[in-house]
Amino acid sequence: MNKPLSKTAEAIITDLFATKPETVLAALDKVPSQGRPEVIVPLLRAYQSWGDEPTIQAKITRILYELKSEAAIPELLKALSSEEFFDQRQLIISAFWNAGLSPVDGFSDLIREAIKGDYLVAFEVLTVIEQMEDFDDNQLVEEAIFDIEEFMDEEPEAGHRNVLEQLRDFLRTIHNY
Repeated sequence: MNKPLSKTAEAIITDLFATKPETVLAALDKVPSQGRPEVIVPLLRAYQSWGDEPTIQAKITRILYELKSEAAIPELLKALSSEEFFDQRQLIISAFWNAGLSPVDGFSDLIREAIKGDYLVAFEVLTVIEQMEDFDDNQLVEEAIFDIEEFMDEEPEAGHRNVLEQLRDFLRTIHNY
C-alpha cells in the first residue's frame, strides 16, 4: 500500500490545476524531485487541461519520459486502460520506452492498444515491445499474434496495418513462431 502523499506533493498536485501558467510551470519544476507514481495521473490530467500551452505540455512530457522507477509502471498501465486518457495513449506508451521501463505485466494491454490505435500508437507499442528483454510468456505471444492477424483479416485497409505486420513478425521471430 502506498504511503499518503506528503503536504509538498499535495501542494504540487494542487498547483498543477492553477489558473496561471506560471504557477503550473513552477509546480512542474518541483515534480522530478518530489515525483511519486501517484503524481502520474494528475500529470496526465494537467497535460489534458493545458492543451493550449505547449510549454506546459512539453514539461509534462519530459517528466514522464524521465521516470526511472519501476513503481511507475502500474500507474502508467492504469492510465493507459482508462478512457479518460484515450487521447494520451501515444504519450503514455512512449513514456515506457523513453524512461527505460519494461511493462511486462501490461503486454496484453499494449497489444490491445496497438490493434485499436492508430499508426503512431501502434508504432510506440512496437518500440516498447522490442525492448522487453524479460518477457517470455509464449501463451500471451501466441494470443497476441492471433489477435493481430484476426484484426488484419477483419480490417485489411487499416491505416496502421504495416506496423501491426511488423509487430506480428517481431513476435514470431523473437519467440520462434
